[in-house]
Amino acid sequence: MVIRKAVLTAVCTFALMAACSAPENVDDTASEVEATIELGEPVTSLSAIEGFWLVERFGEFEPSWQNEVPWRRAYVEIGPRGFTYSIGCNRSGNSARIGTGGILEDTGNGVRTQTLMGCGNEVEKRDTRFSSFFGSGPQVLRLGEHRLLLSSKAGELVLVDPEAWRLANIPDFDFVTQRWVPRMTLSYDGWQSTGFGIGAGGDVDTGVITIAPDRIVWSRCPDSPVAIAWSESGRLRNTGGDTAPCRAVTRATRDGPQQVMAMLVSDPAVIRTGSHEIALIAGTGAKGTAIYLQSEESVLDPAPPPPLPEDAVRPTPPPTPPAPTSATD
Repeated sequence: MVIRKAVLTAVCTFALMAACSAPENVDDTASEVEATIELGEPVTSLSAIEGFWLVERFGEFEPSWQNEVPWRRAYVEIGPRGFTYSIGCNRSGNSARIGTGGILEDTGNGVRTQTLMGCGNEVEKRDTRFSSFFGSGPQVLRLGEHRLLLSSKAGELVLVDPEAWRLANIPDFDFVTQRWVPRMTLSYDGWQSTGFGIGAGGDVDTGVITIAPDRIVWSRCPDSPVAIAWSESGRLRNTGGDTAPCRAVTRATRDGPQQVMAMLVSDPAVIRTGSHEIALIAGTGAKGTAIYLQSEESVLDPAPPPPLPEDAVRPTPPPTPPAPTSATD
């Protein structure tokens, strides 16, 4: 909501429309943030904005784990000759350039490369609108220091630098300080990523990571606690230096334990990725490594699966087996 009001105010100023006003139902406490967001000049080339951006808002849709589009699932990666993008389901892309006045021009005659993953009717409709938006001739403008505004008759798209997004979405430390189970490790660079499940493939003892206000203890390395302090930038700062070698790490035959312990001592940033999930990251939101954790409480007492969407194709029930026949001599 903050960015929506700021964008509207900025666009009104830019277009010299004196009658245009921002919505009145936006929280006034956002005024300080709004004051820092200024609409800049049109962007003149893709190379000037090249890199990995997160989608902060597309029309009325704001990606978040609450909307089932968690961190790094809604993005636009800008290259020198075009875009790769996703709004939470399929990945698509097209060639493009920026023409006169910052207008984005589709240079691929409407051709799109796209994955074909079923995501439900409503999500797929949003996918289609998002992909089509890049062919609608939006004007590309800078919005403050860390954002871009793409605007056309088809709507508005606000992109944000991943680190600026992280700093605006620091989780409550009270939520962070609990017991966590490692689930997955991920290495990523732009939209591309590789990873594996921790505990998969035979190394089933993931242990439990306890994040306390002043330390982190992993049950697989109980004699190697990591002294920490929670920083204003949302990081678990290592205040104790190197930890003693841990047998679970030195004798591990797989990469999981080494990566977990390396992350715990690396001043990781914390991102909330779900109702019961967080990610510890080393690097930035554009390039780095992440370890995904799930709260121990939700592992021991999992929530029931969500109901299928109304438009979902339900599986056909198996046929009824024939009645058994009695044996005869």
